[in-house]
Amino acid sequence: MSTTQSTYVGEGGYTVPVRTTILTFVGFSSLLAWLQTSEQLCLARDAAVHNGSFAAGVTFAVALLLYGLLNRLIAFEPSRRFIAVTSAVAAACGIGYAVADGDGIRLLLFCLQTASCAVLAVSWGERLTRLTYRTLIPLACAAGACASSVLAACLLAPAPAALLVQAALPMCAGLCLLAKSNGDAPDVPTASSGPLTLDPIELTALRTTPWMLIAVISLCTLAAGLFAGMATNPYLANSHVVVSDMLIATLGGLAVMGIGGWAFFRWYVTRRTTERPESFDEPHVAIPFMHVSSSVAFILLIAGLLLFSTKLPGTMTAALGLVLGAKNCLVVLCWTLFPRAIADAKLPFVPCFALLVLGSGTLYASFLGAWVNKSMSIGFDALTSTATVLIAFIAVLTILYMAARVRHMSARQRMQEEPAAPAPLSLEEIRNALRAHQQHLMEPYGLTEREQQIVTMIIDGQTMGGIAEELFITERTVKFHSKNAYDKLGVHSKKELMQMFSDLPGAFEGAHRSTPPPHENRSA
Repeated sequence: MSTTQSTYVGEGGYTVPVRTTILTFVGFSSLLAWLQTSEQLCLARDAAVHNGSFAAGVTFAVALLLYGLLNRLIAFEPSRRFIAVTSAVAAACGIGYAVADGDGIRLLLFCLQTASCAVLAVSWGERLTRLTYRTLIPLACAAGACASSVLAACLLAPAPAALLVQAALPMCAGLCLLAKSNGDAPDVPTASSGPLTLDPIELTALRTTPWMLIAVISLCTLAAGLFAGMATNPYLANSHVVVSDMLIATLGGLAVMGIGGWAFFRWYVTRRTTERPESFDEPHVAIPFMHVSSSVAFILLIAGLLLFSTKLPGTMTAALGLVLGAKNCLVVLCWTLFPRAIADAKLPFVPCFALLVLGSGTLYASFLGAWVNKSMSIGFDALTSTATVLIAFIAVLTILYMAARVRHMSARQRMQEEPAAPAPLSLEEIRNALRAHQQHLMEPYGLTEREQQIVTMIIDGQTMGGIAEELFITERTVKFHSKNAYDKLGVHSKKELMQMFSDLPGAFEGAHRSTPPPHENRSA
């Protein structure tokens, strides 16, 4: 059995091998740490990157789009050599950025590093589809906490050492990705829970994906990144208080999310001791927990923005720390929800993941916010007004999402309460039902069983010869019974008989009224 494939262990579900868990944790932590150090180390403290923030942000976004388009249009799949070269280029550009002197060269090398890391980011997202929610949630939260700790250490360390660590992070992420790929079984697809890139899209799986929750989390992450970028100068520069507050908020939020996710899935699987754990719908079960986790991040974000908008003296650093901590938690939520949602919906992974990463504003939102700050010379009053606007924006998003969710749940409950649609009848069943109904309507007229049988066959369009052959009687006997039936029904020809039975059941009711049974006439 492959070292990367999950192993079934009974009631506890699936367990991931220790080697795979360690490689995933180290590599994913390195990628998240690079994202955080790029925003809060290079952008906030390097004038070259801050002045060229627009170019750096656009480079990352364009690299994501191009990678997604190439994968979709020509089915480009990165090989091990491609990942190795990309990791080496990212590390070399990072080292060059750390030792170069000219601002233009430093900015160019940093942009090349962001383009290389965009490819690594999508590859890591594709790797995370191998993990179930019950494994991915605590692992991603632990990786996010580790990444924030690395960022705090880099901000407190001397600048040359911090830049070298920042340069080594992409190489570490790439090496862990290669090590995981080397241990994979050859028959395991790139995204084990979804089809290959060019497979057709399944609409049924697409409808069950929580797109509303994904949209809300993405937009809130984008808003938090924009605000963090707008506040990079001068509030984040050389502020150890912001770093400590950010670290506390991040560790607190991720601890609640990670420990809560581990305990929730452990409790849920324990409840299902009578069934196999893989039988339950894990994506459906995980959505309520994702609502709780996103609520924790939203609370931190709104608390930071509210504190910033109050303009109280001495609270700006704490407010920014809360905003940055909430953004880190939201980024972890995005990396937890996006890969699993795309894989469960069986969508083409690379282009869809690239679009979702762009929609959440990963990396480029902070750079775009810094460019807006630099271009418009945004002051303290403008920042507080922006915080107020973002609070209203998040509140409106939350209200709209809650209203849409309540409406969706009500519609789903009504569908469950409605009786199931009957299965379509076969042609033979329809014919038997019509014959039974016809015989039931002929009962008041006093027809014998043989007369009812012959009348039914006449209505079906059979000839006298065919009826005689099927019933093993002579045509003279058929004519005798049919004449008696015509007299009892009050008709004189086959045409009148067909007209009498042409519209069920209204024609029968009209025929009953116009031609009462003979015994009723006699009684009258």
